[in-house]
Amino acid sequence: MLLPTAFADENIFIAYRNPTIDYFSERYIKWHLPNHLLCSQTCCVNFWFIFMHEPDYLAEVLRDLGYPVAEMLEFEFDSLDSLQSMGWRVARQPSDIDLGSSARRRGYLAFEWVGARNYLRELSFGAVAGDVNRSRGQYFTSIDVAVRFRRTDGLTQIVLIEWKYTEKYRIGRSLRFSAKGTDRLDQIYRTSLEAPDCQVVLNGISPEALFFDPFDQMMRHQLLASAMERGWEMGASIVSYLHIAPRANSELLQRITSPDLQSRGGDIHEIWRSMVRDDRFQSVYTEDLLPIVIAHAPDNEWARYLNLRYGGLA
Repeated sequence: MLLPTAFADENIFIAYRNPTIDYFSERYIKWHLPNHLLCSQTCCVNFWFIFMHEPDYLAEVLRDLGYPVAEMLEFEFDSLDSLQSMGWRVARQPSDIDLGSSARRRGYLAFEWVGARNYLRELSFGAVAGDVNRSRGQYFTSIDVAVRFRRTDGLTQIVLIEWKYTEKYRIGRSLRFSAKGTDRLDQIYRTSLEAPDCQVVLNGISPEALFFDPFDQMMRHQLLASAMERGWEMGASIVSYLHIAPRANSELLQRITSPDLQSRGGDIHEIWRSMVRDDRFQSVYTEDLLPIVIAHAPDNEWARYLNLRYGGLA
């Protein structure tokens, strides 16, 4: 299922192929498997990147998912100007970009967002990493795509979106200890898990039970949401988590990899929903999302492409 490396770019819808590649390279974001036809990251980009500068269409998609969107807000911290002013490396200086280019506009989406600060105190070379220049897409907790909007009640909300496609994970493979021997619970995540306003509620479950993928990822994403909310990042008083996966991928959804969580529910969404407070978690199947985004397509050619390539899921 691999394209020849020289044709990897063709894995992305043609109309925004170059803007997508520029976006990732300008921010030093890691591409995982750019030439793999089943790459989850590429699938996510093909679904969402078209809405980067289409706030009205994006708002309609989110409303259909149940979010009380009054107005989309720019994801201002992700612009090259903002990143540069905060001390992040950017591969192309904003001053070098044509004023008429879409790259100069602040977008309404951020891909592989890691938070403006190292809220989770994740490590780099054995020490707590600084806030800036953490790698996006690898080594640090990164969310596939994030959006920001003003709600109908006047509050600002950020939604962190995790995207799954064909992933599956082994039962009983604990990730508590890294390959280098780091105790990821006691040395990194316990403090965040025990914070009084943490969105993850263990309800008698040992925190060790969370260190099995995909729950390990879901835990870290929910901790990031908790910390961004605590820090009022970009004025957000609510930061929630949306998990998207194909209903057809039963090996992901129904394989409960953590032995201590197997009695909590029949699939990973049911289990995780039972462990998160205040409606800070939502899930949707890709098959149900597809007709929603097509109904609010900014471009008919893109809608046909999306349906042709991914419509087999429905």
